[in-house]
Amino acid sequence: IIRNSVGYTHANVKICATHAGITVGEDGASHQTFEDIALMRTIPGMTVINPSDGVSAEALIRQAVEYEGPCYVRLGRAAVPDFYNAGDYIMLGRGNWLRRGKDATIVATGIMVSEAVTAAAALAESGIDAGVIDIHTIKPIDEEILTEAAGIGPIVTAEEHSVIGGLGSAVAETLSRRRPVRIEMVGQKDT
Repeated sequence: IIRNSVGYTHANVKICATHAGITVGEDGASHQTFEDIALMRTIPGMTVINPSDGVSAEALIRQAVEYEGPCYVRLGRAAVPDFYNAGDYIMLGRGNWLRRGKDATIVATGIMVSEAVTAAAALAESGIDAGVIDIHTIKPIDEEILTEAAGIGPIVTAEEHSVIGGLGSAVAETLSRRRPVRIEMVGQKDT
């Protein structure tokens, strides 16, 4: 139904889904969605959004409502810290640097953004200066910010999703064309 009635017709429909990923552990494995981003990315014309905190969720949902065309908004269940303040620049289709680094970049989405910030702080204690990018819009993905990050060094993607078809795949697809760089993917493996 979504592919034929929403995607193919480019209907102005907004789909907001909650309880995505592994953090719904209390609900059991049958509720742990690891393939939704991959499925929605393949639908022609579908915009795919995965906010990282409450502020970005509000801003991006407002923009999705104003956007003419189909959108899928992925929302988690678990509480996460706010990285953004009201009025910060959060734009559909544009990633955000949360921390700039000189050695590598962690590109994260959704709930994994808070984990990426924590990981970057731990890496700094070990002498590795890692940046963090919030990619809240997975389709269309911000190719410019990813190309900039690839110029710094290796990239690690972090997502609460399968590494097949999700953020890691989108980053790899983009950078294989724009600026090849070593990429490691943190996420659900093929299980």
